[in-house]
Amino acid sequence: MTPDVNVLVAAYRSDHSHHRVARAWLIQAREACAEGRHSLLLLPMVVTSFLRLVTNNRVFTNPETIADAVAFLDVIADAPGVELGLCGGEWPALRGTLLRLGLKGNLVADAWVASAVQALSEHLVTFDRDFTRLLPARDLTVLEL
Repeated sequence: MTPDVNVLVAAYRSDHSHHRVARAWLIQAREACAEGRHSLLLLPMVVTSFLRLVTNNRVFTNPETIADAVAFLDVIADAPGVELGLCGGEWPALRGTLLRLGLKGNLVADAWVASAVQALSEHLVTFDRDFTRLLPARDLTVLEL
């Protein structure tokens, strides 16, 4: 399983409208990892986006400190069955997707995440329905509110 940035932000920020759903998913995912039923992969581009968003005063009136945001990620990363993924192998798929679908702007980052998920044979968990264009249903869970 691989959480998208929107799931991590919502799980972290108690003032986020999707906090309860995201937090419940994250707790359940960590329990499944601890029991050896699943693994949890944190993609570097998702971790970076999480840090960029939660510490940004243009996004949140009361942004987080980088120390608090990193501590949250450390708690997740230090749990059994959780690992930080590597990047690079997704470029051929990303290139093809961008050109085939003519993606630009914010969809470029989504395409990058989707390509990494496929290159690593992972399963993405997100709130973002745009991924239904980028990933087959077997590789995607869109959390409902």
